Amino acid sequence: MNLSIEQSRITQLTEDLEKFAAFVDLYSKGGISDQSFISEVSRFESINWEEENIYNQLLAYSVLASAYCALKCNKLDYAKAHYTDEYVYKEISYYHNIQYIVSRVSKEQWAALYHTAFRICCRAYLCMANAYDHVGRFCEAQQYYQLAALDNCNIKDVEINQGYSYANMHTFWEYEEPWIVRRAQHLLTKYSKDFDAKVPHLRQTVCSWTAPSFDPPKVDFDQIPDGAYERWVNENYLRINRYCDIDAHSQLSLKDNVQVEQVCDTKERSELLATMYTEIHKSFVLTRKKLYDVLCSQEDFDTEQLKMIYKNIYSVLDKIAMFLSVYLDLPIEAHKVDFATIWVDKSRKNIQSKILAHENNLSLLALYNIKQDVYGSSFVDYLIDEQTKDLKRIRNFLEHKFVKVQSGAMTYNDFQMTISKEELSLNTIRLAQLIRCAIIYLCNFVMHAEYDKKIK
Repeated sequence: MNLSIEQSRITQLTEDLEKFAAFVDLYSKGGISDQSFISEVSRFESINWEEENIYNQLLAYSVLASAYCALKCNKLDYAKAHYTDEYVYKEISYYHNIQYIVSRVSKEQWAALYHTAFRICCRAYLCMANAYDHVGRFCEAQQYYQLAALDNCNIKDVEINQGYSYANMHTFWEYEEPWIVRRAQHLLTKYSKDFDAKVPHLRQTVCSWTAPSFDPPKVDFDQIPDGAYERWVNENYLRINRYCDIDAHSQLSLKDNVQVEQVCDTKERSELLATMYTEIHKSFVLTRKKLYDVLCSQEDFDTEQLKMIYKNIYSVLDKIAMFLSVYLDLPIEAHKVDFATIWVDKSRKNIQSKILAHENNLSLLALYNIKQDVYGSSFVDYLIDEQTKDLKRIRNFLEHKFVKVQSGAMTYNDFQMTISKEELSLNTIRLAQLIRCAIIYLCNFVMHAEYDKKIK
């Protein structure tokens, strides 16, 4: 109980944060100058929030994310890819910190925090879904819209934003597209006044598209081969399937059906890229099955196998990097290609020009954004969130040092990391989810890039 009270105590800093939240709202309405607002944001950023109680941490990260969202909204064209805008990445990083805290709060701490933390994190999920949608991470956006809707107060905002998202993203789907259109039409009709006031003619356009008159059937996992495994894959969002993020229990979500577009190039390069994608796809699917076998085994927990799986999942990113390097013909020697560094022209200290040439292809930006989640960045004034720190730190110790798995909080020194099996499992699934999304965004990117070739 003492721990619960301590983590939820209202302090002077809590009251300052509430005033800062009102300040953010005033800025969003145009009542504060940019200079005054940025100065106030910097003041709150300078505080070491990790030393504060959990209530203040949640509130601080939520308000700071809202502040950067407000700054972003004043200047960005959402139809274009923005690789170096610090506002975009800081907003997402602060929302990640909220997610990080919530996933690690103990039952005792939730006792007094529950209502406030629940409301804050659900609202953060809604805002993070919107932020992901703005950087082309459409699959993950759908996951967070569903989490935001756990708070009934968010239902209308969630559904309106989903309406926009469904209307925009349907072109990434093929077999599933009619059902995406159906969902968009339902929400645009339900909130017709809201949509007509903000985006005239959108509802009429979308509602004129052909769509089914029924919902796709659900899958009964208990009646299919390896049903327990298939359920685990879908419910952990590890299926290479775009519809899985919308409805993990739909028949449309049951297969790893996302394939790379046929590339219009020389026969040799087209075959090379097709072979590369096949290996990316198979490597992930096979490693995913090994992850399930370890985490869900009824026998002793195989920590060494889990360590190997963590490293294998990471290796898929470098295969994606090689695919991008070949497809975009990046000026990088093959032995120097890796997912962390292919984006930047080191001689000019800028994003590669051949990447910037795809300024309207948000799926390439989504891949770059995943790179930020996994590796962080020193390229812009980037805030490395706690999730990214953990992913990087665990990989570093697995590759170069020593990792001991035992109960307790994560600790480390110059030579060894101690981590619980729960924490290692949590980070491995998180990493696998990011790589799964990277594979889908890679296919989305190629699909749109090939379409652009045809219309030029």
